[in-house]
Amino acid sequence: MAASSLRYPLSPWIISNHTSNLQLSNPGIIPFWLIRCSSSSSSTVAESNPEQPVQKWEPLRKKKVVMRVGYVGSNYRGLQMQREESSISTIERELENAVFKAGGILESNFGNLHKIGWDRSSRTDKGQVDHGKIFQVHSLATMISLKMEIPVNAWNGDPNGIALANYVNFHLPKDIKVFSILPSQRSFDARRECDLRKYSYLLSAEIIGIKSDSSASEIDHHIAEFNDILNTFEGEHPFHNYTIRSKYRKQCPAKGSPSNGQVSIKAKYSGEASSSESEGSDGEENSGINGMISSDYDERENQNSSESTSFVEHPVGSSNNHGKGLKEQYPKLVVRARWLHEPDERDRISASHFRKILNCSCGKLERYLGLDYVELSICGESFMLHQIRKMVGTAIAVKRELLPRDILTLSLAKFSRIVLPLAPSEVLILRGNSFSVRTKPGNVKRPEMLTLVGSKEILKSVDEFYMSVMLPQVSKFLDPSKSPWHDWLENLTQSSIPEAELDDVRTAWKLWKENFHSRTKVMPM
Repeated sequence: MAASSLRYPLSPWIISNHTSNLQLSNPGIIPFWLIRCSSSSSSTVAESNPEQPVQKWEPLRKKKVVMRVGYVGSNYRGLQMQREESSISTIERELENAVFKAGGILESNFGNLHKIGWDRSSRTDKGQVDHGKIFQVHSLATMISLKMEIPVNAWNGDPNGIALANYVNFHLPKDIKVFSILPSQRSFDARRECDLRKYSYLLSAEIIGIKSDSSASEIDHHIAEFNDILNTFEGEHPFHNYTIRSKYRKQCPAKGSPSNGQVSIKAKYSGEASSSESEGSDGEENSGINGMISSDYDERENQNSSESTSFVEHPVGSSNNHGKGLKEQYPKLVVRARWLHEPDERDRISASHFRKILNCSCGKLERYLGLDYVELSICGESFMLHQIRKMVGTAIAVKRELLPRDILTLSLAKFSRIVLPLAPSEVLILRGNSFSVRTKPGNVKRPEMLTLVGSKEILKSVDEFYMSVMLPQVSKFLDPSKSPWHDWLENLTQSSIPEAELDDVRTAWKLWKENFHSRTKVMPM
């Protein structure tokens, strides 16, 4: 399927000065506003450029809407527009320009997203560049809400919001696509109402031991073994070793508060501090109950170089020097695994370090352009910065027997402090999400969100964009002998955790577990 076929046909209802060979996806449905807008605006554009087809509607009134957006971020510096770097190319900059050109933003509001109430269900911070390399961020399900200037009867005959989306898509590059634009209620909050996220991570089959000549039974064995490793992450755990802990730590710990990494029951299950209620993937550090940082950083933001060392945290004050293993840089300073025996107010974990993973698994073997790969599915309520990539990196290291199997259990113990490998970002994709109204009891769903995540017509467009635009781009990173995997695997092999350090953590963990069970038995009923 050619990439160009993904672009939904632009309606021939638009009057222009040349003949279009584009065809309607549903010729029987012609929204009234399209005919009205094309006839009213064509003369102005034709005067300035007779060869330019008109792709702009006539604004009637401002209305809050929500867009489902997909993009391949290879050529952009993240999703969110950077105020201090207005010239940087981001997904939101392209979207704002396209909506403006389509008629959805007045000239007086253009360039100021705050004026139109622009909000997103997740974000990526400005993409970092290292050695001239821009990091990849991809999505099939980013929801963006805004107050848009809409034409009269905008959704008549178009309940899935495809026609409005097509106008915006006309002004977008092919690696960004708006799948739908639907009306939304004023109270809708894209960031806070997102209660579930599903990511995909595409992984070369060779990395988990599957060779081109592997038998069916060998393939099944490798996938089953990898699934057994991945399933360990399911459930609610402290993922403090899978992120940058300081971003989710209580900023001003009070004296007498729980220490030694412990989380009080009150803090863990109260308000925004709860992991199951945290504000997902917004990247803003808003203080919640008891001063806890209640935000969730999008797993794809602030990408570190996948060509740098696989282990990226430096717990004893060292810094990352690209291209060298940590042992070579700081052979005496770096401690990769330790147990927090005494309280350390500078290295506490909070309720925000706890996350609930509903599913973490590996799919069947697939092939694309001669490359064998598997797709990992990671579904959870919310994720912290680097969490998924560290989960994947650790699972790969365990599967390749570069880390012991019990590293999974040890790293999920709240008193352990372990440096774990960070997998490359180039193959991580936001696949889907769900939304519910948090201000109402029960699992209340907004009708427009049910349409955006479940409409067959919209999902067909999403699948076509994935197969024709996204997968061809992402597949460039499925060859383990090339960047980023070649250097990453080499660093992973050279960087290991000393067995003596792991033994100390094991011993401390067993002692803590015995003491915990002893205290539990003597507690009054």
